[in-house]
Amino acid sequence: MHNTLPRFLRGSLFTILALLLATIAFAQGESGEGSGEERPAVPGGIYDKPYIERFGRGTAIGGYLDMELEITEDKNTFDQHRMIPFIFSEITPRIHFSTEIEFEHGGRVPGGGEIKLEFAALDITFAEWMVYRGGVVLAPLGKFNLVHDSPWNDFTTRPLVDQQLIPTTFSESGMGFHGTIYPGELSVLGYEVYLVNGFNENILTGNGSVRLDNGTGSLSSDNNKSKALVSRVVYSPVLGMEFGASIHTGMYDTDDEQRLTIGALDATITRGRFELLFEGAMANVNRDGAESLGQYGFYVQPNVHFGFGLVPGFPDSKFTAMARAGLVEFNQDLDGEHTTRYTVGMNWRPVEETAVKAEYVLQTHTPRGTTSANDGQGTFYFGFASYF
Repeated sequence: MHNTLPRFLRGSLFTILALLLATIAFAQGESGEGSGEERPAVPGGIYDKPYIERFGRGTAIGGYLDMELEITEDKNTFDQHRMIPFIFSEITPRIHFSTEIEFEHGGRVPGGGEIKLEFAALDITFAEWMVYRGGVVLAPLGKFNLVHDSPWNDFTTRPLVDQQLIPTTFSESGMGFHGTIYPGELSVLGYEVYLVNGFNENILTGNGSVRLDNGTGSLSSDNNKSKALVSRVVYSPVLGMEFGASIHTGMYDTDDEQRLTIGALDATITRGRFELLFEGAMANVNRDGAESLGQYGFYVQPNVHFGFGLVPGFPDSKFTAMARAGLVEFNQDLDGEHTTRYTVGMNWRPVEETAVKAEYVLQTHTPRGTTSANDGQGTFYFGFASYF
């Protein structure tokens, strides 16, 4: 029968059907079904991302975008750095699914871009203090890896320690539990603990050095039979203060004999317009036929917020001035090799979800076996980041 209908009429019927389905979905959302009001507060913050549209039974979409102009002595280019769609679904009030898909540098893989599954996990809530999670999880190693979204952070560039020792964005296949406990009237205690595939032998460079960002594990297949453990405990004694401790440990070689352990500490202290961020990490790498290698790194970042509502037409706007100092030591127990990075900048947020950023980065590197750093290279960044 459908073959006898005129083409325009068939198209109209499809349009009417689509509108009918959309109306039903909207009505369900208005009635409160799948509204997400019973979603628990959990470490990692995946449920407080700004999902802004709901479809049918508790499904929401959102994401973020960032872009910057990068200027050095020999480079002047725009970079469409990241575009990250979020998808969230409340299957039931106790069963949730959330995912992030990352498109880096335009996503043209042969041209230096990247497309990857950054996060994709199913949560089953037994109680607020015990939530099962399985899938591709963000490793709770330090705080920055969990809150790495560009609009969330004031700087365009990421801390050095969270690029070299904690290879943010650090995602792993695994499963485990997380939860939140309230030990006092004002205090909050959270935890995450997972078994994951862990790192692999690509962390070894072949010249006696170690680069942890080269050896993040596969999301589909482990290179050995043992599993790595990653865990973080975070404690907030009062509003505006948060302290975290985390560890990642497991065998990284195919023979299940060499262990890599990374420990991290982080702190966030907020007092009015002032904010202080700190994160430090230390790694110990066992190596076959050689002594263990130690690495460490840290950053300190003070922020000051000012100029609230100063820009006409943007009553919720504010400015932030930031400074960051960071260091990574790659060969602590051998003959030394370290990188330092100093960053200063300022941003303007017309609203909390959007930031226009400007910063200057100076990085120097002291090669292995030397005592003098190179001249370093300064880089200027101007860009923006926004949730959508």
